[in-house]
Amino acid sequence: SCHSSLSPETFLAFSISAVDKVTKDTYHVRFALPGNSQLGLRPGQHLILRGTVGGLEIQRAYTPISPANAKGYFEVLIKCYQTGLMSQYVGSWRAGDTVFWRGPFGSFFYKPNQYGELLMLAAGTGLAPMVPILQSITDNADDETFVTLVGCFKTFEGIYLKTFLQDQARFWNVRTFFVLSQVSP
Repeated sequence: SCHSSLSPETFLAFSISAVDKVTKDTYHVRFALPGNSQLGLRPGQHLILRGTVGGLEIQRAYTPISPANAKGYFEVLIKCYQTGLMSQYVGSWRAGDTVFWRGPFGSFFYKPNQYGELLMLAAGTGLAPMVPILQSITDNADDETFVTLVGCFKTFEGIYLKTFLQDQARFWNVRTFFVLSQVSP
């Protein structure tokens, strides 16, 4: 399968195929890739999103949460902040809209069996860069890296990708812990 013609220098247009609100301020967004192509990112790499708000161009980095080998799509998890410029832009997104990305970026990427054990510490949407790395480990039967993921969230209800994380914890080499800062109602 071929890779999309992603470039670090040039922004490319991608169509939004779905926007799901996962919490009051966080969106899980799926973008279509042409044909059955792949994004071509290695686990741990990220993209730059370009937005325009009130005539001002802004750019922010996001790590796709979809598997590195996903065909025909990629997904991101984006938290919106009340005063954030990019948040205003993302909050307006609807399926069918076109959004511009460039990349890949990041020289830290995961190589199978490079380490005996990985400790992943993440808070909120900081979980995103961990997801493709974790997925690549559990998708590869030859990768015996042991992973401990500690995710910090406000409430149990506010844990992002909870089902995915619970499924990952069923693998012999993955442990997940959730640290909560608020008591659930």
